[in-house]
Amino acid sequence: MAQDELRRAPTFGRGNSMSLLVNTSFSRKKPSVLANALSGVISAVLAEVVLFPLDTVKLLTQTAEAGDSSGFLSVLVRLVRERGIQGLYGGLGTSVVKESVHSFNYWMWHGMLFRYLTKADDT
Repeated sequence: MAQDELRRAPTFGRGNSMSLLVNTSFSRKKPSVLANALSGVISAVLAEVVLFPLDTVKLLTQTAEAGDSSGFLSVLVRLVRERGIQGLYGGLGTSVVKESVHSFNYWMWHGMLFRYLTKADDT
């Protein structure tokens, strides 16, 4: 490695004379727009699977009859007693498909616009 490819990194702390050598000739290739979109889809689907039961209970709580004053926990317990754990995930399949399409579309457009409309390579 040539001497001009190395530079000293700043040191931190009191009296610390140890320094790191950083190779500045190494440049990382940016991930493709498709890779960013797929990672966004995976993240969105994971979030949907984790949060779907909470959303189901919230929806049942909000759409209860006018005289029903059951809270979140009582609706959760009633739902699990009546439908089992599977009742918390009813409709998850269509929700995952919807979220996958939405997330892929969002992150694909975001990546393309961000990559092709930004002039500086520092972001």
